[in-house]
Amino acid sequence: MNRFKIKVCGMTRPADAALAAKLGVDMIGMIFYRPSPRFVSLKIASEITRVLSPTVARVGVFVNAETDRILRVAERLCFDYVQLSGDEPASQIIAMKKSGLKVIKSFTVSCRRDFAALYKSRADLVMLDNRSGFQYGGTGAAFDWKIKPPQPIDNLMLAGGINGSNVADGVKMFRPLVVDVNSGVEKSTGVKSARKLKQFFKMCDVLRYGAKV
Repeated sequence: MNRFKIKVCGMTRPADAALAAKLGVDMIGMIFYRPSPRFVSLKIASEITRVLSPTVARVGVFVNAETDRILRVAERLCFDYVQLSGDEPASQIIAMKKSGLKVIKSFTVSCRRDFAALYKSRADLVMLDNRSGFQYGGTGAAFDWKIKPPQPIDNLMLAGGINGSNVADGVKMFRPLVVDVNSGVEKSTGVKSARKLKQFFKMCDVLRYGAKV
C-alpha cells in the first residue's frame, strides 16, 4: 500500500474546504493567479482558511509572481506551503525556504530527459502537472503517463487530470507522496462536487488502507 497524502486544489468556497477537511484532506490549495478561473481573493481565501483545522496544510498557488508579494500573502494567510506553478527560477525557491515556507514546484515533462529538473530541484515537493499552451496547470488533462521517471522520485506530487477513475493507475505507476486533485472533483469550474469528493476519498482509502468502498 502507498500511504500517500491528498491535496485538493482550486478551492473557492469555504463549504467545499470544510467538506474536504471532514473527509480527511491533508492539504488545501488556493490559487492567486488572476487569469485562472479558480482565482480567489484574499477575503475568500481567509474565509477558507478559517474552516480548516491546524492539521490541514494551507497552500498558496502562484504563477510567476514577485517574491515580495508571495511572502506578504503567505504571512497574512499563515500558509504552510507556497506552490510555484510557472517558470520560477531556483533562486525563488531558495528565497521561499529561507523565509520558513515549504515549497511545491510544478514541472511538465515531454520526455524522460525532462525529469532531470525534478531530481535537481530544491523544492520540498516536486509536482508533475500538465501545461497546455499558456495555461499553467488546471487543464483537467493528464500528461502522458507513458513517460515514466528513470528512477523513483521520493518527494513527488502527482497532478494533472486526476480523478476517481484514474487515481489508482497514477498511484501504481508513479508511487507519489501526494496526489493532487482539482477539476476531477468539480461539478463546475471552481465548485467542488460533494458526491465526487466523497467518491474520490473512498477510492483513495482503498488504495492507502485497503478499506472497502
